[in-house]
Formats: sequence, structure tokens, C-alpha cells
Amino acid sequence: MINETVIAVLRASLSDDGSIIRQLISLYAKDSPRLLTDAAAALDRQDAAMLKRAAHSLKSTSSSMGATTAAEAAAELEQLSVQNDLAQAAPALQRLKLEVNTAIAELSRMTFGA
Repeated sequence: MINETVIAVLRASLSDDGSIIRQLISLYAKDSPRLLTDAAAALDRQDAAMLKRAAHSLKSTSSSMGATTAAEAAAELEQLSVQNDLAQAAPALQRLKLEVNTAIAELSRMTFGA
């Protein structure tokens, strides 16, 4: 789910006609899959610190883009990595992948005309 208020505040603070938001969405769509890959690799290696970094980055960027459900899923994964509960991290990562992909699709469908 996208919190459109976050997008509106971002647009207003940037005095954006839509072009900057479109660039930010493009960056989110490009960087998020890489971070998900990093998280999956960390989980495969049982590297809680690497998993925490990837989850934290996804939490921050998702939150900044108004992708609240993705940010919540990333926060859950980050917390599991802090607790070194990697057994529960696998299903949390799957949920995060779904939420990030949904957020990217929703953001991509939004229009930002002047």
C-alpha cells in the first residue's frame, strides 16, 4: 500500500512537477531488487549483519516512497536479523519481496502531472 500523503509532501517539498518523483520511483524500482538479492544472499550465508543492512535500507527507502506495507515488512526482517532469528527470516523475506514488488507496481501506476 502506498501512502499518497507521503508522496504529496515529497512533491510539495521538492516543488516537483512530477519529474523528480518519477525519477525517485525509477531509482526505487532499480535499487530494491538489488537489496532483496543482497538480503537473500545474506540469509543463504547466515550473515545477520548483512541481512540487517539490506533490510534497513529497504525499510528506509520504502518509507521515503510511502510504501508503508513494504517498510513494515522490512522492519520485521531487520528486527529478526538483530535478534539473529534467521529461521524466521526466510518467510519474512518472502513477504518483503511481495510487498516491495507490489509497491513498485503501485508507484509505477501513479501519475504525477502538473
